Amino acid sequence: MTWYIVIAALAGGLIGYFIFYLRYQHKDTVNQLRSNLKDAAKEIQYLSGELDEYVQQNALLKQKTTELLEKNDDLSDVVAELSKYYVHLKKAAEKTTELSKYLHTPNPDIEEKMQPFLEKAKEKVNEETNKTFF
Repeated sequence: MTWYIVIAALAGGLIGYFIFYLRYQHKDTVNQLRSNLKDAAKEIQYLSGELDEYVQQNALLKQKTTELLEKNDDLSDVVAELSKYYVHLKKAAEKTTELSKYLHTPNPDIEEKMQPFLEKAKEKVNEETNKTFF
């Protein structure tokens, strides 16, 4: 029975050495993988910090965008009102130029139609000048 214990101890030692040998046979690969894992962890930490910053910037940009959209709606209303006034002013300008054109060209029909009124006005002026105070 003692031989079994000795043989089991030797077999366990050989198996342990074999595992040790196999493990340290690829120690460069294991070290490379560990360093890659550390670099990846640092990169993840950096990227999570960047993500937090971008999330905050995104929230701020959304807030500013909604404010600008509200201002844009207000300005659209103002532009619509100004467009209405512009149309009215344009129509008034057209009517004014048309009236100006009519006023600058003499029309003999108007003079003939105004003749009775002009005669009445002359008579009134003559009557007022002929009146005396006493």
